[in-house]
Amino acid sequence: MWTVNLKRKLSWLLPLLLVLAACDPPSPPEQRVREFITTLETQAEAREYTELLDHIAGDYLDSRGNDKLKVAAILRGFYLRNKNVHLLVRIGDITFPADDRASVTLYVGMARRAMSDEEAAGLPRTNLHRIDLELVEDGDSYEIVQTEWRRAGAGDFIG
Repeated sequence: MWTVNLKRKLSWLLPLLLVLAACDPPSPPEQRVREFITTLETQAEAREYTELLDHIAGDYLDSRGNDKLKVAAILRGFYLRNKNVHLLVRIGDITFPADDRASVTLYVGMARRAMSDEEAAGLPRTNLHRIDLELVEDGDSYEIVQTEWRRAGAGDFIG
């Protein structure tokens, strides 16, 4: 009687353990940031304008004084001028100044066709950029709250 009663009382435990075992553990913060950057790269190359804008915070402001509306106009103009967009993205540093924030340094090569690391190193300087992003958590992803763009050197893509 005791074993039957114990089995009944613990019968909920096995399904719970199976569910917990099937759940992936939460990604560490750095992995989540890397996945976010990969998503941005994929959406940018696929020209997914609306989806890209969804990743920009409403209170966004960059180092040049552009807000989200200005960035939307710049991005729209970029896609009107460039039918094909290929990016070579390298993640530099990722730091976490607060629990819900991340700072990321990206090196981005932009071209009209796909390129390798070696090809990116040979591109004119104006096609290579260093982008410093400030991200804030937004649910299980991030939003961009601030950026700073500047030219990068070919050496940033080698290594």
